[in-house]
Amino acid sequence: MDVSVAAHGASMRWRWPALALTSITVISLCLTASQLHRSQLVGREAGIDQDSSSVDELIHLCICSDDSDFRPAVVAIRSAVASARQPERFVFHFITTSDLSLRFARAARLQLPGIHVEVHADEDVQNTIQSRIEFRSSAGRKGLASAFNFAPFYLPLFLSQSSETYSAQTRRLIYFDADIVILGDLADIFDMDMEGKPCAAVPYCHQKMAKYINFNVLKSLPYLGDTEEIDPGSCIANRGLLLIDVKVWSSLKLTESIELWLERYRAADGELWVNGMSQPPWLLAMNGNYMRLNADWNCNSLGRHSMDPTEAAQLRKMGFEEEHLTSLRVETTTWGLVPYVVTCSSTAKLLHYNGAMKPWLLDSDTVQVPVCTMPKSLLEYKFNWVQEVDILGTTYTFVTCSEIWALFLADDLLYSEPVNNTAEGAEELEKLADAKTWANKINADREKRQKDREWREKQLAERRKKLAGGYYIGQTIQAAHDISVRGKVVVRKNCEGVVQGPSLNHPTERLNVLFKERRDKKTRSINVLPFEVKPGEDKDKDD
Repeated sequence: MDVSVAAHGASMRWRWPALALTSITVISLCLTASQLHRSQLVGREAGIDQDSSSVDELIHLCICSDDSDFRPAVVAIRSAVASARQPERFVFHFITTSDLSLRFARAARLQLPGIHVEVHADEDVQNTIQSRIEFRSSAGRKGLASAFNFAPFYLPLFLSQSSETYSAQTRRLIYFDADIVILGDLADIFDMDMEGKPCAAVPYCHQKMAKYINFNVLKSLPYLGDTEEIDPGSCIANRGLLLIDVKVWSSLKLTESIELWLERYRAADGELWVNGMSQPPWLLAMNGNYMRLNADWNCNSLGRHSMDPTEAAQLRKMGFEEEHLTSLRVETTTWGLVPYVVTCSSTAKLLHYNGAMKPWLLDSDTVQVPVCTMPKSLLEYKFNWVQEVDILGTTYTFVTCSEIWALFLADDLLYSEPVNNTAEGAEELEKLADAKTWANKINADREKRQKDREWREKQLAERRKKLAGGYYIGQTIQAAHDISVRGKVVVRKNCEGVVQGPSLNHPTERLNVLFKERRDKKTRSINVLPFEVKPGEDKDKDD
């Protein structure tokens, strides 16, 4: 096994001695032998003969990233190997920039011993992809406009130029985002019957097509025969894990269809889609034509900073009440719940940290982080923060989602520092700063909510200050009798009013009151003595 680096137009290759897979238990600082090989025990319990069930076909696993922080990719690869019955079938393809390809190869030599990793870079393909992308603020953070967010749709182009193992006979490819932890055997989906579909993914019915696609703009486009049957209410699919049948995908020209949707996006007067960059055109191009994977292959939202009202309502239907949420450090807001509560993680085969709150980007003082039900496959490990809640007689054990991810991280620092005095380095630093801003947005939001709360409390305290007669600002009162000004009755008995504050000239003796109706039709407030009014129904008492 080896780590190889290939850049289009150049011949570069690093080789290092093949190591037995068991050597990972020696070098990886956070994975014990029992953790790395727990999948072998699972296989035996399932009646699988580890020695006699060998399959010769290689399983090609692809990650696409231009992130100079290699920790997420290393965690994804390590967790995949740790969960496989036959990890020797795996070939990992890391697709990145020419500059980062050299740095990742050096990191992989130290961090991924005994694992077959090929590193690919093709500037021509990268530039072609980038030229098709137009970033708009409605999409979210700038990092989503990277060519490597779209690279999964071009995998054969990258691999055919430089891979030692990929060939025209390769049937399938598995793509997965770098922000994942794999707890199941990827061979199980690689070997599945795809029933002639171009790809397989996990449907996600908590979100519908209408959340991503602006159907008013879609309908305004020139007649497009392929848009007639797109259902706004259909479930989306998440491409955090994607099994691709190379020949079927190619025969249906799906990459070309995605490119067509990108052209329509650029040409549209309005926002054709929002909340993403690469996901919406893929959803439109697929339009439901994919093989459904079981939901446990994409337990997602582990990096999201909040649940929208619909998702929060689903959680409450499960029996989660305010006391449970408080114990999990979850706050109820006008837009849902903060942060995200993940309940699918206990039985999941893949944990997807989609969203801005990536574990490797969070500030160390961030308290409100997404929480996950503890995966059953990791019950033997000790977590720093554990919280049990009883929901309708069922006990759920929660841990922070970020700590699950950290289990597969070595102590070595894998972040590759950008070179400051180059344009590429400046761009990397800008992207990192933008990503960290999004990741820690929850802290900024919490600080803003705290300031707003303090301002409201201060205003309320000012209003509650006792004035003459024990009244306070904002209190509803009634005239105790007819009130006269210069000998003329201007306010009738029992007319309602609101205390505005103390009288400017006699603040300790008189109140300034704005009455609902004056007989002289004027709208000015009146200074009165406390005995001239009486408390009314306080409509503001619940503030």
